[in-house]
Amino acid sequence: MTVQYLKSAAHTAARRGDDAPGVVARMLEEIERRREPAVREYARRLDQWTGEMVLTPEEIEQRTRDVPADIRRDIELAAERVFRFALAQRHSIREFETEVVEGLFAGQKLVPVNVAGCYVPTGRYAHIASAYMSIATAKAAGVKTVIAASTPYKGEGIHPYVLYAMKVAGADTILTLGGVQAIAALAYGLFTGKPADIIVGPGNKYVAEAKRVLFGRVGIDVLAGPTEIGIIADDSADAALVAADLVGQAEHGPDSPAWLATLSRELGEEVLRRVPALIEKLPPLARDTAAAAWRDNGEVVLCETREEVVEVSDRYAPEHLEV
Repeated sequence: MTVQYLKSAAHTAARRGDDAPGVVARMLEEIERRREPAVREYARRLDQWTGEMVLTPEEIEQRTRDVPADIRRDIELAAERVFRFALAQRHSIREFETEVVEGLFAGQKLVPVNVAGCYVPTGRYAHIASAYMSIATAKAAGVKTVIAASTPYKGEGIHPYVLYAMKVAGADTILTLGGVQAIAALAYGLFTGKPADIIVGPGNKYVAEAKRVLFGRVGIDVLAGPTEIGIIADDSADAALVAADLVGQAEHGPDSPAWLATLSRELGEEVLRRVPALIEKLPPLARDTAAAAWRDNGEVVLCETREEVVEVSDRYAPEHLEV
């Protein structure tokens, strides 16, 4: 295959030397052994959080009081639509019983889990959609108890928008906890006395590793790694839009790959020219994140044929693919 890399991923030594599995294993072992005191220590050390872990209804009301009316409406609309769709999915799966042979009956029953743990990341950004997409879906499925957890935003408690989304979606208990300590608390039933039967929701590589280790003890949705984008484009594509979409995914995290496979050298070089300028316009935290992601994981691949483009795309198999 004759392809040319106009930009290759750097994959810096700092990233290669990371020991997420070791870090997570030590944290989970300590939290299981020492329980809630260990969680509090990690919350203080990693998230600068020393407040209570379980939010009261009064605290939820106080922290969401200043959420603007238009944001409230948007969250309520989105949560209601997610719930409606999830309910339709639930109704599309039916219970049945059939007599396989005379006297031998087999069937299917739909039994929701008792406790669902819904993790909503709020590290660099407030992932509002993650709240209602998991919580409202669990409620539509008939889960009796939904325990939600989210990172203290800038050490000041859960982001008000995320908290409002959790409330509207129907969370029964909300924990001010993030990262591995949140996943462990959900799995072990810390602060609530109700161990989760399943833990769902996205997160960074440490959260993903914690879910992987705990799988079997609890159910999980998926082992989601860093968000990825792959774009297939020819000379008819708008370089400004292509560059914007690459940067839009790169700002999610320093480990997020952003790939472009193109038949046009002119487009590839124009995208390479535009991406750094777009990154520079981002707020400081997002700018640093996107710059690291683009430096370490960004690639622009020039192909000669459409078949080569398809081969490149299949090899990368990105989470999000745009054509």
